[in-house]
Amino acid sequence: MKAFVRFGLLIFLLLFSVPLFSLQVYRPENKGALNEVPCFIRITNMEGIDATQAITHLSYNWFYELRVRDWRGEPKVLNTYFEGCFTGGVIVHLLTKPGRYLISVYTPVEHQQGILAQEKRTWYSNTFTYDTSHAPKVIFINPTADDNGFFNGGWHVDYRAPKFYQYAKPYRSPPPQDPLQH
Repeated sequence: MKAFVRFGLLIFLLLFSVPLFSLQVYRPENKGALNEVPCFIRITNMEGIDATQAITHLSYNWFYELRVRDWRGEPKVLNTYFEGCFTGGVIVHLLTKPGRYLISVYTPVEHQQGILAQEKRTWYSNTFTYDTSHAPKVIFINPTADDNGFFNGGWHVDYRAPKFYQYAKPYRSPPPQDPLQH
């Protein structure tokens, strides 16, 4: 009888459970004060409407903590303080419901810690389309820079890792504008 109940429970879970998709959003370390400037994740549906209800689990840890394991051998998350933003060297782990989402990041003026203080504008990223049916496992957040390599107040989201030399090299492009304003 117990075997029948277990089999029935297994069938029920298989039929009525919603599959979840895992995504890691990694912001490699940057040099100097830029490393401490936080960015906030924005997730919307394809029409630009907030889709945070599609996230079923969110956690994060610093890259160097991934070597710490719990009793099951899984990476142990040592920090639980998140408050919606992340800095250089942080990996955000998201579990989402199936679907297509637009992912971007931004940094409001009050969180920029005086970098490029003369401009006083929110820093935005490009918009990354995340489709759970053809999804990458990791996307990368990188600051943008002008042609001379100087940070210009923007972010770049991509499935390809940035180039490294001790720290992540910035993505060279003009700073993106607010993707929801277009």
